[in-house]
Amino acid sequence: MCDDAAGSKNYEFIPITKCPLEYGTRLFYDDCTQSLYFVDMPKATVYKYSLACKKLTKAKIGCEGQLAFMFPVEGSNCKFIAGIGRKIVFVNWDGEVDAVPDFEEILEVDTEPDLCKNMLNGAKIDFCGRLWAGTMGPVDDKGNVAPGKGSLYRISQGCSSKQKCRIGITGGLAFDCKKNKMYFCDTNDPKIFQYDLSKDGTIGNEKMIFDFAKNKLEGKPDGMYVDKKGDLWVCVVFGSALIKIDVCNGSIKEKIDCPTAQVTSVVFGGQKLNEVYITTGKLCVGGKPPEGPAGMTLQIKGLEAGGIKDVRYKE
Repeated sequence: MCDDAAGSKNYEFIPITKCPLEYGTRLFYDDCTQSLYFVDMPKATVYKYSLACKKLTKAKIGCEGQLAFMFPVEGSNCKFIAGIGRKIVFVNWDGEVDAVPDFEEILEVDTEPDLCKNMLNGAKIDFCGRLWAGTMGPVDDKGNVAPGKGSLYRISQGCSSKQKCRIGITGGLAFDCKKNKMYFCDTNDPKIFQYDLSKDGTIGNEKMIFDFAKNKLEGKPDGMYVDKKGDLWVCVVFGSALIKIDVCNGSIKEKIDCPTAQVTSVVFGGQKLNEVYITTGKLCVGGKPPEGPAGMTLQIKGLEAGGIKDVRYKE
């Protein structure tokens, strides 16, 4: 159990995975199948959790390269768009078999010679069904990421368009369909930015709406989610927290202290979109593994919230 910042509520964290993941992330709630999808990036493994029957299945995807994300494609319950290494691919998975070695390559990003060691990381599908996916630079033996090597791409109908460059680690992305806004964070630069998002997918009018340092918040931003009221939920990796931000004034409306440090992604699911789930990681930092239920995917009970539907990728 854990109290919020005001000390007025108690939360219960219930694991839905039996064993910890190395680095669980990229939660997606599929309303069509009433299922959660998420990945263990270093292990290149996708998980499906069926809420109705509480059944968990998984599959190893590909033969090499980390699996950054895997989201359903509109019109099929077995077709997914995924990021493996620097490749955007289609994957066919029935939700049951435990390995899918083959996939259909769509395109490759960061093809410049000096970016060949980059890898895909953060990704989300916007309200028009377009995929936004970004990269990060290579990681050295000490766990440091090469600065300014990453880029953010918009991917639609088999083509990619670079939208941002000189990124450290493409972290969280979130979209507000009512306000036509996009939210983005570079995990290496603990700030959150807002953009206007046009119908054709063009972004503009960059505005910083939240600064971790100015709010004296430890940790770094990772996965993000916009709820039905337009508030922005942000996972604080290495900060043991999930926060809700008022995007109009940049204030923290709510802070949920979590039982482990590496909080990586968040989604609202269930028939009423009022069930909150988070993924976590268990990467060793300074030679020490994190405490608590590190690497588990958790449902947060006792949190009053309402979400919006995740959107499948449209070919």
